[in-house]
Amino acid sequence: MHPVFLPTIATFIYLWVLPQPLIFAQKSLVFFMVFGATCVVPLLTLYLLKLVGSIKTLQVETIKERKLPVLIMIVNYLFLAQVLQEIWQLRELTILIYATAIGLIVTSCLFYVKTKLSLHMLGMAGVLAFALLYGVSYQYANKTIALLILLLGILGTARLELKAHNVKEITLGFSFGLLTPIVLSFLL
Repeated sequence: MHPVFLPTIATFIYLWVLPQPLIFAQKSLVFFMVFGATCVVPLLTLYLLKLVGSIKTLQVETIKERKLPVLIMIVNYLFLAQVLQEIWQLRELTILIYATAIGLIVTSCLFYVKTKLSLHMLGMAGVLAFALLYGVSYQYANKTIALLILLLGILGTARLELKAHNVKEITLGFSFGLLTPIVLSFLL
């Protein structure tokens, strides 16, 4: 449930589990674009930043260490959303990617008031919002929603137990992750 893997997992489900009017080659191209922009690039960025000494650990625990990786992720997500919005069949996925970019922008703005939020919760809550928004259209079972809520609870508890975040940071991550896709779906 690491935030760097969540877009790839959500995209896989969106493309191959839900009925999409795309052929296999189109689905594969979209999947690898999302995987590259949201998983490969961030991981390579973190390793390079660690190599040059800009960050101490790959967990980027401090606000100072998080600034550059989050900025790079914002650019990645905005670029990816711009590319995907040209494909009308991917409207829902594009909204989720824009919502994540906005969540990262909010995260970046919070750095300037010395506040961080849980990116884990931001990502998982975004997946839950996606499932809630499009569950009716794609007839998600209530079990899927219940499973996502359970996973969010486990994730939030784990982040607290590991002392990676406090309750405020967990709540902020959850709130922005849940609300941003919902608001965007009505605006776009």
